[in-house]
Amino acid sequence: ESKTDMIMKKQLLFSLVIACCFCGSITAQEFSDKRSKTSFFEANAGLAFVPFPFPGVSYLYGTTFVNKDDIIFEYQIGLALPSVFTAKIGMGKRFDNTDVVIGIRPFPLHFYAQTSFNNTATNSWIASIEVGTQREESLFSAAMINVGYRWKLDKD
Repeated sequence: ESKTDMIMKKQLLFSLVIACCFCGSITAQEFSDKRSKTSFFEANAGLAFVPFPFPGVSYLYGTTFVNKDDIIFEYQIGLALPSVFTAKIGMGKRFDNTDVVIGIRPFPLHFYAQTSFNNTATNSWIASIEVGTQREESLFSAAMINVGYRWKLDKD
């Protein structure tokens, strides 16, 4: 595979990430019975299994919408190493002071389950487990585990 082909694939994936986030923001605006909207920054560190453990980090900006039934819609986009950029889109449920979300990371492609803990009005801890395809679109990752810290910026 030539370097040009790789660059074109990365540009296509970046476009898909932007499109997913745009679609997510449209869906979020129509999210029925919105109870709250919270924007945040999140820093994460974790390991990808490719098949050996390989470290990675990300810094994301995102928004969480919660409706009156405590149903969550959330999206994030940001910078990451080694993938350069990343994004996540998910839905879930709030249980008292804990959020549980399942979703998709378009690049590198993974399906994830995420939970928050030690939530306060201004911050929370995040943990996720992700499953990849072990192919190029997942950067050859079979799975990832991550721990992160979220700084909440505002709340409507």
